Amino acid sequence: MVDYIRTMVRGDHEANDRVEARLDQLGWDGFPTLLGAVFYFAVNRRFNERTPPGEIMRFVADIRAAAPAGAPEIDANASETLIRAAVDPDVETAIDPQMAGRIQGLVILAILGDEAITDDDLDVLLADAVALANRV
Repeated sequence: MVDYIRTMVRGDHEANDRVEARLDQLGWDGFPTLLGAVFYFAVNRRFNERTPPGEIMRFVADIRAAAPAGAPEIDANASETLIRAAVDPDVETAIDPQMAGRIQGLVILAILGDEAITDDDLDVLLADAVALANRV
């Protein structure tokens, strides 16, 4: 599952398709938890509890506008809430799991994609995410 996220972040679509096919056969058990952990670490690289709400709103508007044609829509309010919850554990969320997964994927790509993170730093982030996911 880590390879799926790594290839997604790196934009290696061919490898990502191969990993996805393998996971379709083996099963995706645990993937939502891992995705949530990667999302947590990615968001905390970009934002913190002092980030003004307007900055998060602009970020969400930008990722929604940049989404490729035909990509599933993400809800702006749910996106902002999920991002705030990643930096402030007191924020309550009640977001549909499928919507949360779409939001998490797009936010991870927006923060970590386009070579915004070195391979070494990505390795550390993914290892931290695996450790966190294993504790949940």
